[in-house]
Amino acid sequence: MSNAPAPGGKAGLRPQDRLATLVIAALVMAVAVAAIIVAGDFPPTMLETDVGPARFPIIFAVALLVLCAILVFNTLRAPAAPPDDPAQAEPKASYGTVAVGIVATAACLYAMEFVGYAIATPIYLFGLMWLMGRRNLIANAAIAAVLTALIYAAFAVALSVPLPVGSLFE
Repeated sequence: MSNAPAPGGKAGLRPQDRLATLVIAALVMAVAVAAIIVAGDFPPTMLETDVGPARFPIIFAVALLVLCAILVFNTLRAPAAPPDDPAQAEPKASYGTVAVGIVATAACLYAMEFVGYAIATPIYLFGLMWLMGRRNLIANAAIAAVLTALIYAAFAVALSVPLPVGSLFE
């Protein structure tokens, strides 16, 4: 039996992939509901024109709930994958890669205290892309630099949220 995609271009989901997707969607939905509950307790502002600090977290949490609901719906209606063919079995996923990614995230957060956002973030993003299998050094460096600049623009410039400068540069 071939592993040709089903009509519509979908190859189908294995039962363990379907379950993993549903569990992740449920966890993200729980976090979104918790964000709505916590944001509801934010104190209101005294300015009539200010929407208050709770508005944006609630908007983002509702958007997250909608996207998760779409993910659950699409996951449940996706066709089942054909039975595994031992001749075409894929190698088992390595949990070591996930562990390295988690450690890299913690190391990036720790490094930001010393070298700041501008140095730690592009190195972290470059490393994650390499870890995920992107081996184009120039493209990885360019993407890491652009993403770092976009995140900086969104937080430091647009939202006036200060990003870590690092103790080495204070």
